[in-house]
Amino acid sequence: MKRRNLIVTLTLSALFCTLICIGSFIRIPMPNIMPVTLQTFFVLLTGLVLPLKASTLAILTYIALGLIGLPIFSGGGGVGYILMPNFGFIIGFLIATVIISAITQKLQNRKLWQYIVISLFAITVIYMIGIFYFAFIINVHNNNDYSAIWFVQTVFLPFLPKEIICIIFASLSAYKIRPYIIKFSRS
Repeated sequence: MKRRNLIVTLTLSALFCTLICIGSFIRIPMPNIMPVTLQTFFVLLTGLVLPLKASTLAILTYIALGLIGLPIFSGGGGVGYILMPNFGFIIGFLIATVIISAITQKLQNRKLWQYIVISLFAITVIYMIGIFYFAFIINVHNNNDYSAIWFVQTVFLPFLPKEIICIIFASLSAYKIRPYIIKFSRS
């Protein structure tokens, strides 16, 4: 039975890692530094649907593939991407996925509103880490002096409508898909 659990975990992780990679290629250029992508949607879906081990493995695999050079991050790939301002969002993906996957696993009788609240929390975590890292790289590493308001206006507000849509659709998708994932994992 342990071997089957390992195969299921690896399969689900690979599938959702692939979805996150695909989400990074679905992009709309923005006048600021980062494009709009569907990565966040698939990251939310990964955390909401998969068990903790599988979701963590999916995100870690995504990060590892990007850092070894595959251009699967919104702005490329490679180890040098760590010094890109938007790498903080990728760190936020990992932390948010672990948190929401752990929370979702503990819930009994999951309701749609619970998925929405958990997704909202995840977006908050992603943006808090992402904006802080963005500000650090821009102001400290690149020796600039932008205000906190500038970062909110540049890195958060333009993406807010897309994130609200991602929260709604990821929550609806998870609400419908998760029972099948659980059944697949246990059968």
